[in-house]
Amino acid sequence: MDQKSRFRSYATVGKPVIDPAAWTGKALEADTSWIIELDHGPLDDLKYLADQLRPKIEGNPSALLNFTRDDMPIGRFTGVMDRVRQMLVDGVGVTVLRGLPVTEWDRLDLMIAYWAMGRHLGCALSNNGEGDMIGHVLDAGKEWDKPNHRGYQTNVTMDYHVDQCDVVCLLCLQTARFGGKSKLASSIAVYNAMLVRRPDLVTVLSQPFYWTRHGEIGPGQQSWYTSPILNFMDGYLCASCGPKHIEKGHLLPDTPDITPEQVEAIEVWEDICEDMHAEIVFEEGDIQLLNSAVTMHTRTAYEDWPDINRRRHLWRLWLSVPDCRPRAPYFENWKEGVRVAGMTERLRLDYVEGGG
Repeated sequence: MDQKSRFRSYATVGKPVIDPAAWTGKALEADTSWIIELDHGPLDDLKYLADQLRPKIEGNPSALLNFTRDDMPIGRFTGVMDRVRQMLVDGVGVTVLRGLPVTEWDRLDLMIAYWAMGRHLGCALSNNGEGDMIGHVLDAGKEWDKPNHRGYQTNVTMDYHVDQCDVVCLLCLQTARFGGKSKLASSIAVYNAMLVRRPDLVTVLSQPFYWTRHGEIGPGQQSWYTSPILNFMDGYLCASCGPKHIEKGHLLPDTPDITPEQVEAIEVWEDICEDMHAEIVFEEGDIQLLNSAVTMHTRTAYEDWPDINRRRHLWRLWLSVPDCRPRAPYFENWKEGVRVAGMTERLRLDYVEGGG
């Protein structure tokens, strides 16, 4: 990306937005500055931390929840996380860490390292009503059309969406036999293209939609909440798109039907996402980090290996990151993660069938 692209304008609805996080897929694919190849020095310091913490947690990954950031010094990896933060907050809004030795380290070492690097960027949030602080993204045999099932529990093609956090981190442990390609789109660039293609629909996207909670309802909450897709706040454009969440939200018995104009606006938005997307390599040992306010993501459908131990498996870490960008109503609603009555926070090395 050239220096001119680093300039940021004051974002105002109805006008094009200049932002470092506004990129086309071709431009991002041609650039490598957002990819960090991990080398031995920082990785050695992460492994040293894992070796030091293993006897303290006695094989129980949930014990990591009791450690503060200061309890988990990451040595030379601190410089890596400083670069990550800069790219997420003031740069293109996406970065990939490449080369975590997922086949050489055991799962407990990997979780200690992953948890520590995340805590040096922000505060972790619960992923679901079971209290998972690192979620397991895999095919759990769920059906995405079911009201309380979520896309990450399936193997189907997903829509372009954002997660319920400031920054989403995805660590690839294992890839699928076929498919599961990772695609990204810049919300800022898609908005700018929408202004040219269908400016009349920008107003529709700037008004509240109803979103489902997928049955994960905390004390005093309803089964839905409202948020626009396009939010102009303090001179920033902060987008929050989740077509399937919105579709299910408007189907709830106590919410209004989605309007034809809203359906059209989302369809055009998704068409532009596909036109402008970047397809990125996402292999074992890669960690993908996205600023949710400016970057949407999806993946294609996939076919898994017959051996359940080889199935596609990602670890998902949701982070609240201070000063990342003003929080739109969507993100403000999830600022403490998923919270339900009786939930206990936990960390698990693997997914347990029937256990969320």
